[in-house]
Amino acid sequence: MRRIASRVADATHVGDDASATREAIRRTLEADVAVVCGGVSVGEHDHVRPALSELGVEEVFWGLALRPGRPTWFGTAPDGTLAFGLPGNPVSAVVTFILLVRPALLALSGASTERHRATAILDEPYEKRPGRAHFVRVSLAPREDGWHARPTGEQGSHVLTSMLGADAFAIVPADRGDVAAGDRVEIELLPSAVPAPV
Repeated sequence: MRRIASRVADATHVGDDASATREAIRRTLEADVAVVCGGVSVGEHDHVRPALSELGVEEVFWGLALRPGRPTWFGTAPDGTLAFGLPGNPVSAVVTFILLVRPALLALSGASTERHRATAILDEPYEKRPGRAHFVRVSLAPREDGWHARPTGEQGSHVLTSMLGADAFAIVPADRGDVAAGDRVEIELLPSAVPAPV
């Protein structure tokens, strides 16, 4: 299988300024895929969504029943550019990039978008209210009865260290509440845990 990669055409950082945000996004929309991190919520300094609208990008959805990653935006430009507005919190940005942007890049490159999913036994209880799906960062260990998963510590969307040592996301569906230790959950292996094509 051949290796397929995407190339970063530009990376720009701007402050909480509407005109600077709009100009940066305008340049970004020259690529096949535009990814903006932060500024997609509803605060007075969140200028991304208005800028995208002014630039003619049609909103497909805004907001996901997902933790982390609720304030995620997606739309399409008139020329076909895919535009993603990812949350500003670092873990939310990583999770939504893996779940949404990465498959889009793979599809555009002609590569497989297959997700590598399995099940694992959660070795610690996980508290959750129904309403949003949770993608819990976990480490994995093989045992005789299959994979065992353990959360990588504090799971807040601002706690980037939760990605350290993570092998997978444990997926707790939106309609589910607390998960008891010993329950089996679905997991999605992170790209770093999946063997690369040769």
